[in-house]
Amino acid sequence: MGKKKGFVKTLVPLSKNDKLALYTGVKVKNAWDDATAELDVYEFGKLTLVLEAIYQQGKKDGARTVQQSFETMMKDIPHLNPGQPKKKKKN
Repeated sequence: MGKKKGFVKTLVPLSKNDKLALYTGVKVKNAWDDATAELDVYEFGKLTLVLEAIYQQGKKDGARTVQQSFETMMKDIPHLNPGQPKKKKKN
């Protein structure tokens, strides 16, 4: 399977050892490069904090969405035990 034309991988540094890989179009990559081209270290650090907070919130929102869809699905599935077994008759 080949690469999709027009999509590039952009690595956004979130912390010293953690990078976020963004697979976006060329326009987004160019916009990122333009937005971060003239930032000094302090401003880039602040931008990184904001981006990391957005990333973490997205992970939480995604997990919440999955949990809610799972709970709605479980309401429709009969997943309870059938009950106590019938008692045997004594002769």
